[in-house]
Amino acid sequence: MNAYLQICGLTKRYGNICALNAVSFAMERGSVLAVLGPNGAGKSTLFGCLLGLTWPTSGQILKEGSFIADPDRTRTGYVPERIALYPHRTVGENAAFFAALKGESMASVERQVARVGLAGAWKRKVRQLSKGMLQRLGLAIALCGEPELLVLDEPFNGLDPALLETLQSILREEQQRGATLLISTHTISAVEPLATHAAILLEGRLAVFGEVESLLAKGGTYDSLETVYYRIARNRRMREEAPA
Repeated sequence: MNAYLQICGLTKRYGNICALNAVSFAMERGSVLAVLGPNGAGKSTLFGCLLGLTWPTSGQILKEGSFIADPDRTRTGYVPERIALYPHRTVGENAAFFAALKGESMASVERQVARVGLAGAWKRKVRQLSKGMLQRLGLAIALCGEPELLVLDEPFNGLDPALLETLQSILREEQQRGATLLISTHTISAVEPLATHAAILLEGRLAVFGEVESLLAKGGTYDSLETVYYRIARNRRMREEAPA
């Protein structure tokens, strides 16, 4: 049986810079992947290749054994780190515009806007929203149409504890619905309760990929995904700095 999503030897070069170097892993439907790594590790490049925003130098991305075509991406929801909306338009106008682009009904996007707690802001201009509200609106638009694949780039930045809990609850509901999630974040403690798998990227290479439970078991009873990440990053740095 084919995995839902397969990344096969993915490499992306920008001139002499190798942003991704032969990255390979596979995900089953309904899994939640925490994509971890420092700035410049290749996380955003990986997402760009997956979403069709940039073309890989080599390698393949397969969904259920086939190459991803543009129609497949209509079943993908994406929340970028920086939400780009029309600031002088209202929440409702922005939501309606992007729902129409996705071929979804107004009722569908209204339901998602209410779900993220922004029903009362429907007539507010986007430029009047806080960062947390912008992130919630971006998520509502991404969830419109119940996508089967959700890609989120730093979704936990700037969220207070109450909003963080709400976001975690919504993402857990999406997984239970059957969606597959890829979440890039530096806030490892926020993604750990959700993640079934973790991928750690260091300098464009896949340092570790595996089930979170397995990674934690290797670290000891009181380990966390955050300590696993820092231990792997530290060990890689020490090996690179060791004299030949």
